[in-house]
Amino acid sequence: MTMKNDIVSIQGFESSSIGTVLVLFILLVIITSMLDWKPYRNGLDEECSSGIESAQEFIVYNQTVDYTLNLASFSNVLNPGNRIVRSGDSQTLVLQTSIGSVNYNVLNSSNTRIGSFSASMSSTTGFALSVYSGPITPFILPQDRFRLVIRSSR
Repeated sequence: MTMKNDIVSIQGFESSSIGTVLVLFILLVIITSMLDWKPYRNGLDEECSSGIESAQEFIVYNQTVDYTLNLASFSNVLNPGNRIVRSGDSQTLVLQTSIGSVNYNVLNSSNTRIGSFSASMSSTTGFALSVYSGPITPFILPQDRFRLVIRSSR
């Protein structure tokens, strides 16, 4: 008879431990969902994710007065959608891998190509200008190498 009581008390101890763990787990789930905690934030919808959880955003700013930037070609960059960056606008680019590149044409108000520029991108070092031509001055922000600003040189 003593053995049955011992077994019952051992089983009671195990079920209360499982219950405690279950309650703690449920509390953890509730707290993390209330805080909307995510280990990586990249500004992308989950269905647009490229598999890189911590994607770095690169931004090209068109600060020219009269020119439009046309994204002529790109490599290892998620499809940016609209390839036209009008004066005063910007375009966000997200790498698919750790390196990529972009080539832009500079267009005047008649949509005639009057210049161009190319830049490589690295998820660790940011933008690096390759070449540029025409009435523009591209520069990388020294405080944020993931931002490329294009200005008129006139």
